[in-house]
Amino acid sequence: MYHYHDMPLLPTQVIGSYGTPGWLFIVREAQQAGKMGSADVREAFEDATNLAIMEMEEAGVDVISDGEMKRFNFLVSFYDCIQGVQKIPWERQLGYPGPDMINAFKAVDKFSAPNGFGLVEELQYARTRTQKPLVTPFGGPITFAFRIDPNGVYKDKREVAWALVPLLNQELRNVVAAGATHIQIDEPSAIDDFVSVPEFVDMMNAMVEGIADKVTVGLHICFGNFLGRPAVAHRTYEHIAPTFKDLKVDIIHLEFANRGMWQADIFARNARDDQFLAAGVVDVKARAVEKPEIVAERIREMLKHNDPKRLWIAADCGFSMTARWVAREKLKAMVKGTQIVRQELGAM
Repeated sequence: MYHYHDMPLLPTQVIGSYGTPGWLFIVREAQQAGKMGSADVREAFEDATNLAIMEMEEAGVDVISDGEMKRFNFLVSFYDCIQGVQKIPWERQLGYPGPDMINAFKAVDKFSAPNGFGLVEELQYARTRTQKPLVTPFGGPITFAFRIDPNGVYKDKREVAWALVPLLNQELRNVVAAGATHIQIDEPSAIDDFVSVPEFVDMMNAMVEGIADKVTVGLHICFGNFLGRPAVAHRTYEHIAPTFKDLKVDIIHLEFANRGMWQADIFARNARDDQFLAAGVVDVKARAVEKPEIVAERIREMLKHNDPKRLWIAADCGFSMTARWVAREKLKAMVKGTQIVRQELGAM
């Protein structure tokens, strides 16, 4: 694990995405309509990144990100970087998105990513705007494969995921070489839809091969957050937790706030002694803003089962589906709630 300097007890971190400024939606529409030149687009997305970093710093978060402002919807823009993938129209265009609208892409050739995914450029720009510790989030192979129809090029989504592993690994090697110190992989909890849990461990370890001993590696196991809704009906970690010890990751991020703090003891029962828990104690799927006292109460619940020296504090997920002003206030509450508990522990 990368050695962080001057980190307080119970470090606070963001998961990755930040609330999108309203004007950025207009920018994206103008971009798609061909009304913006490359300089206009670059300036707009850099401005959005500046805002995200500024507001995370103002909230007092210890480990921040660039807000994922240069990406579209957390992951979607990355598919444009993969040769051999083609966007497909949904057969159903009306009503709410549903399980029959998962595949938005199809394989048309063997995959490659000759120009990378853009993580290096994101990191390099963010480093010009802040000196705070930065987390570099990136989707894992199952997250990417989830939306790709194998289309006969690959046998199934399991094979699609394995085909993506070396591309994702190379991107991580590149961004670490560029100075990244904290990598976070985002993967769904429903990993056994097309990959067994033991094979998921093999995929994760293959993805971080060559970097796991150089930087902090986090794993965010996500229950989904599309339009503020979980994707998973039975939100449990019991089937994944026994593999924590086998994962080449330093920090495991788990969601608790949206689940009433259920399974607060699951990390302590399953993790290695050298692993850390980033506990989600802010509910990004709720539009109401938690009071700092509520956040503090949730942290105390985590401390009933977990060593404070191995506990980080975070939101359940990223804020890409949260209104920007709500995201800002939730981060402030998270930091203030953490400060309350630090004082109780005599750490301030």
